[in-house]
Amino acid sequence: MRKLWLATVAAVLAALLPGITSALDAPHDASFSDGACERCHGLFVQTATGDYDYNNGCTTCHDANPSLSFKFPWRSTDQAQPGVTGNHHSWSGQAVNTLHGSTPSTSTTLQSTLVDGRLQCVTCHDPHTSVPADPASKHTSIPLNTPVDETGNALGAGGTAQMTLVSVGSSPKSFRLRVLDAGGGARSVVISHDFGLATPSWLNYVGGAWVVGTLAGPGYAITPGANITLDDPAVVVKFSAAPAPGDFWDFYFAFPYLRFTNVNDSICSVCHLERSMNHVRARGEDTNYLPNGVRRFSHPVGVALNANGLGLDAAAIADANGLAQPGDTNATNDLVLRSGMVQCTTCHAVHNADSNSFTTDAR
Repeated sequence: MRKLWLATVAAVLAALLPGITSALDAPHDASFSDGACERCHGLFVQTATGDYDYNNGCTTCHDANPSLSFKFPWRSTDQAQPGVTGNHHSWSGQAVNTLHGSTPSTSTTLQSTLVDGRLQCVTCHDPHTSVPADPASKHTSIPLNTPVDETGNALGAGGTAQMTLVSVGSSPKSFRLRVLDAGGGARSVVISHDFGLATPSWLNYVGGAWVVGTLAGPGYAITPGANITLDDPAVVVKFSAAPAPGDFWDFYFAFPYLRFTNVNDSICSVCHLERSMNHVRARGEDTNYLPNGVRRFSHPVGVALNANGLGLDAAAIADANGLAQPGDTNATNDLVLRSGMVQCTTCHAVHNADSNSFTTDAR
């Protein structure tokens, strides 16, 4: 009952005081909505045992609806069923599966999030903070260095210009870039970080600096092909041509809201501890973990190529077609060293990847 009361109070406060959500990170802030949780989410369902399953609060947005899923289809059939199907780690399966090497978690924090012994999204993710617990996992809602079409045009007659996101910062943030008519065919752009609100706030460009202003501008003058530095000096965009007045582009960059650090794939080993082994143990030569007919052995992780000194590893990682990476136009099958080391995610993607290296998977 206390959990239900707290959730209800939080929802009411969010509805009455959208400004309190400013502490959230994009896109869970006032950029894509008014910040009231219950506008988008049925937060949880209570199980027969009294546990709270919060998966419903995630999948109401991250579902099969292309306009809402933020490039993540979260259909129940997408969950991994080992040896059968799936392109996501399971978010509702049993946390312990000895057949497939999942053992009781070594983390009390993780254990406390299980629902009737099952996983849920919040086992790994906390939507109230995307502190970069894993700096290598930064996510951008649009691809870097790739021209993209406008998100929309409030005046109803969008142009053909494209915008390129050149670089992003290290802190989560959302943007709407709105194009103004600067006169004589010239265009300028203003910025909003809370464009999901009924009356968003805007930043103008005055005297060489971004300052609080209005939708009317003045904006930053657009020169096609020239970089524009936004109010975070690390965030840079450019336009291919002069956009139409009213054109706008929405984007954000964030981290995956991890509940705890995943540096060196540490979250993987929380549940799959027996899979975390160096090349000595993988060869059965660890005197503390000798083969006994029961113990499992895996590919080594946490080591560099040729760490065993046997000269068996390739000098460079090969692509699925046998050529050195990148050996084809499919970047989603590229193996990725992390800090020069082979880790679990060198080969495995937790979300949106299947076992066929010749297909292209949304990431």
